[in-house]
Amino acid sequence: MSAVEFRPSGKLHPRAAEFSLLGDLLQAPVRSDGDLAALAEQRVSIDVLDRLGERGLKADELMFIIPRRTLSHRRQHGERLSPDESDRAIRLAKIVALAEAVFGNREKAMAWLRAQQARFAGKTALGLAATEHGARLMEDALVQIDEGYFA
Repeated sequence: MSAVEFRPSGKLHPRAAEFSLLGDLLQAPVRSDGDLAALAEQRVSIDVLDRLGERGLKADELMFIIPRRTLSHRRQHGERLSPDESDRAIRLAKIVALAEAVFGNREKAMAWLRAQQARFAGKTALGLAATEHGARLMEDALVQIDEGYFA
């Protein structure tokens, strides 16, 4: 039997959809949060930033992951992201994937991520992504939206 979970509506469970989207973004199999921790430790490719850009994120929304000058240097030398940069890139990829899974649509997900939220004291969800605690708040909000607590 498959490990993929299904909901009665036939919609793929957000967690399974999130891991599928994450696998695409990170170009690695993702079945658990443990896989994400291992990926951060192994250091992800800089290409993840390009794939996040293809998903609709702007360069300034990726700046908290790695400064432009450092990114340019890493590209020139064919280097991977550092473990800390990898962790931040994975965090952002996870948030983007979860938002897409919850909203079922890339455009709606990006609109929500960029909108100022009263729940976040007027900050955007993407603005919160720069810290681990902010990302957790955002993930909780997305799960609650998916479960019908918030419209």
